[in-house]
Amino acid sequence: MDNQEMRAMKERLGLIDYKINYKTGVHLNVIEDFFSGKTDTLAAKDRERIEALLRAEAKKR
Repeated sequence: MDNQEMRAMKERLGLIDYKINYKTGVHLNVIEDFFSGKTDTLAAKDRERIEALLRAEAKKR
């Protein structure tokens, strides 16, 4: 999943940054910077955790 797909999925699912932080353990400032477009880089482990959460949330709906 590329950066734009992740950002679009987050918006489509209506997830807030804090919920992503709580469920993945990725630092809140990293999540805020990534989803606001301030940065396009994520550590591989953080990316995997966020992608897994987004996919899990999409399956619920």
